[in-house]
Amino acid sequence: MQNREVAENVIETLFDVTEKLYSSVDMTHTCSQEGKISKEEADAYRTTVLNSLDELLQAVIGPIYETHPDLRPTCCCCSGSEEDEADLQP
Repeated sequence: MQNREVAENVIETLFDVTEKLYSSVDMTHTCSQEGKISKEEADAYRTTVLNSLDELLQAVIGPIYETHPDLRPTCCCCSGSEEDEADLQP
């Protein structure tokens, strides 16, 4: 995705969807603890959602970060040195 504005919007949208999906995984876990669904159902949902989400994020966001590395978020515990960043790259 060459256009930076579009790339930013795509990332924001995917992160919003990710947050909602994580909430749904938490909700199914809670429902499992309350006996509303089985542990197996909750585990299957979690596995399916998280695996699918991982594939989606890698397929879409990975290439965006390659084109626009400055859009990659930094964590609060990263020192920011180039050597440290090189260690984090796959």
